[in-house]
Amino acid sequence: MIRATAVNGSPRMDMGYTARILNPFVEGMKEAGCETKNFFASKLKVKSCVRGTMYCWYENPGQCFIKDDMQLLYPVLKQSEILILASPVYIPLPGAMQNILNRLCPLLEPVLEFRSGRTRARLRNDVKIEKMVLIATCGWWEKENFDTLIRIVRELAEDASVEFSGTVLRPHAFLMEQNGKLTAHGKAVLAAAKTAGKELIINGEIKRETLFIA
Repeated sequence: MIRATAVNGSPRMDMGYTARILNPFVEGMKEAGCETKNFFASKLKVKSCVRGTMYCWYENPGQCFIKDDMQLLYPVLKQSEILILASPVYIPLPGAMQNILNRLCPLLEPVLEFRSGRTRARLRNDVKIEKMVLIATCGWWEKENFDTLIRIVRELAEDASVEFSGTVLRPHAFLMEQNGKLTAHGKAVLAAAKTAGKELIINGEIKRETLFIA
């Protein structure tokens, strides 16, 4: 069975627009036979990388000396084939989500390689992650508003030598609702998000026409 872990970085957690898109995406994955676990960055007590000496790289590879909720997240991530990062655009990320991304360093093997003109690393042998997906929302109209966030997650995937399996983006997310209820377009967006989750598990990728709706 394929396992996936989703980390929702929205401070509004399950009340935010990010969860509106993430939840049907994960539901579609489950219907396709994927086992999923969801975490809220704001509920996890994760400190910033305060030492700055790369302890997990040089002194004790693969081990973070900070004993906080990342110690609960690490073993779950190691057993997941898919990592879903979900976030609203906060120039570029909410602080709690940024802390989690910074603290993923212990999952990397402390060996650098030069590939296609760039310095890269690889995940450790005990880390099963093969794919990363970004789900993001914003209030502005242009999809270009996501560019920095996409670049961060794409670089993270490439630095770890795993597949960046694409993005599910929703600009002007507030327009999915009117008077507190989903509009017809909002319902179509959520249906497309659910289809995208199914496609990722069944086909190993999300169809472009599905993402065009979502």
